[in-house]
Amino acid sequence: MQPADARFHSLFDTTPDLVIIMDAEGLVVAANPSVKRILGYDPGELVGAPLSAIMPERYRTAHHTGFKRYLSTGSRKLDWTSIQLPGLAADGREVPLSISFGEFEEGGRRFFTGIIRDVSVEKARSDTLTFLSQVGPALASSGLEYQATLRKLAELAVPLLADWSAVDIVGDDGKLSRLAVAHADPAKVAFATEIEARYPSDPDAKFGVPQVVRSGKSEVVADIPEDLLRGVAKDAHHLELILSLGLRSYIAVPIRAHGRTYGALTLVQADSGRRFSEEDLPLMEELGRRAGLAVHDAGLYRDALETNQLLEEQATELEQQTEEAQSLAEEMEAQAEELMTTVDELRRKTEEAAAANEAKSAFLASMSHELRTPLNAIAGYVELLSLGLRGPITDDQRSDLERIRHSQRHLLGLINDVLNFAKVEAGRLEYRVAKMALDIVLKDCESMVLPQIHASRISYTHEECGEPIFVSADRDRVHQIILNLLGNAMKFTPEGGSISAACDHTDTVGRVHIRDTGIGIESDKLETIFEPFVQVDRSLSKPGQGAGLGLAISRSLARAMGGDIVAESEPGVGSTFILTLPRWDDDVRQ
Repeated sequence: MQPADARFHSLFDTTPDLVIIMDAEGLVVAANPSVKRILGYDPGELVGAPLSAIMPERYRTAHHTGFKRYLSTGSRKLDWTSIQLPGLAADGREVPLSISFGEFEEGGRRFFTGIIRDVSVEKARSDTLTFLSQVGPALASSGLEYQATLRKLAELAVPLLADWSAVDIVGDDGKLSRLAVAHADPAKVAFATEIEARYPSDPDAKFGVPQVVRSGKSEVVADIPEDLLRGVAKDAHHLELILSLGLRSYIAVPIRAHGRTYGALTLVQADSGRRFSEEDLPLMEELGRRAGLAVHDAGLYRDALETNQLLEEQATELEQQTEEAQSLAEEMEAQAEELMTTVDELRRKTEEAAAANEAKSAFLASMSHELRTPLNAIAGYVELLSLGLRGPITDDQRSDLERIRHSQRHLLGLINDVLNFAKVEAGRLEYRVAKMALDIVLKDCESMVLPQIHASRISYTHEECGEPIFVSADRDRVHQIILNLLGNAMKFTPEGGSISAACDHTDTVGRVHIRDTGIGIESDKLETIFEPFVQVDRSLSKPGQGAGLGLAISRSLARAMGGDIVAESEPGVGSTFILTLPRWDDDVRQ
C-alpha cells in the first residue's frame, strides 16, 4: 500500500511510534521502520501477516473474535480505540504496549491504523510503586519474624522486578547462608537450590554476593558475559548447569543498616529478556536498606522483649517478697526494717521500668526518623529529575514525577498518622477546617491510585458529583481518609472486579461513597472492622497489609471533623464505605 500524500508518507516513516495499517481481513499491509526498534521485526516481515502475529498466543482468539464482531456489527465488547496489551517481540519477549486504533477508507476499501507505543518505562514505574506498596508495610512491621519477611520480599520481587531473586544472610558465626530463592516456576527454584547445595558459593569470591557483603557496595551487570560464568563454575558440569538457567543480567545490593551489613539481596533477569542498569540502583539499594532496618529493628525488638521479660520476672519476685514481708510484719515487728528495704527496692525497679518505657518512646522516635529518611530521598530525586539535572524530561514525565511527589507526601503523612495513633484517639491532632469541594478531592485521590488499580487489573469509575458539594473539613485529613478507603477497596477486590467513587449530599452533610465488588463483609463484622488492630478475615487480603489501624484512624479523623464513616456490605456482592462530613454553610461562616 502506497500512501498518496508525501507528507503522510514522511510522517509514517519517521514517527518514533510503531504504525501498522491492516485491511478488513486483519492482514498487515504496511508497517513503519519503528517496528524494528520496538519489536525487532523488519517491516517487510509483517506485511501479509495477521496483526495477531505480534500478540502473545493467549490474546489471539479474543482479538480475532472481537475484530470479526466489529466488522459484522460495528459493535465491540470493549473500547478498543485505546488499549494496553503486551506485544510479542521477534526474540520472544513480551513488550508492554499502548495501542490506539483508527479506521479509514481508500478506494472503496476499509483499512485500520494502529499507533503503537512502547510503555515499558511507564509499566516499570507502575510495577515499582506496586512493589513498594506491597513490601513497605511488611518490612516496617516484621518484628521478630524478619526472616519470614525477607523470604516474602524475595517472592514479591518475582516477576514484578526480576525473573529470579535471592536473599543471603550473615549468620552469628559470620558465614553467609542462603535464606531464600524465588522464581515463578517452583521446579526452577528446586533446581537452583540443588545447584547451590552441590556447588556452594566461594566465600572469598571477588564479585557477587560475597564481595557485596564484604565491601557493602552494590554490583550491577547489565549483560552477564559467559566468561564470568566460566569463572564461577567449579567444573564443566557446573558450567553446563549454570548456562541452562539462561542468566542474562543481575544486580546485588547489601542488606545494610546503621553501618552494619546483614546480607545481600540479589535480583537476576533471565528468560524475560529484561536488563538491569545503573538507573535501577537507587530503588534496589533502598530495598536493601529497608531490609537491613527490618533485621536491625528485629534485634532491638528481641532485646526489648528480653528486658521486659526480665523486668516482669523481677516484679513478680518483688511482689512475692512484699507479700511475705507484710505477713511477717504482723508477727514480728523486728522485720519492719527489712520490709522498708524491700519497698525501696520495688520503687527502684519501678523507676527502671519507667526508664524502659522512655527507651521505648525513643525507639519509636528513631523508627519515625528512619521511615522518613527514604521518603525524603524519594522527594530529593524527584526534585533533581524535575529540575532537569539528570537530563531533559517530557511533559508526560513531568506529570508522572508530580504524581510521585504527591504520593511521597501522602505516604509521609500516613506514617506520621500511624505512629501518632494515640494522639488521634486522644484528640490532640490539629485540624485546619475550611471550605472544600468533595469532587476535587476525589479527582486528586484518583490520580494517585489509578496506576495501582490498573496494575491490579481492576476497573475504576468516578461518577461526577454534579453541582459542587462543599463541606467543612480539613482537606489533608479528608484526602487521607479517601485514599485509605480506596486502598482497602483495591486490596479486597479480585482481578477483573470494579471500584467506583461518587458523592452526593443531604441538607446537612456531604457524602462520599466508595464501592467495590469484593467478597463483602459479614453483617456482624461491619462495626468490628473500625476497631483498632482488628483485621477481618477476608480471603483476598494479602499478607503484610498493615496492623489494622487504617479504618480506625479514618473513622476517628472523620468524627473529629463532625462526620462519620459507616460500611454497608453483602457477602459475595461487595462493600460500600460512606464518608459523611458537615456541609459548608456560607451564611453561618459569614
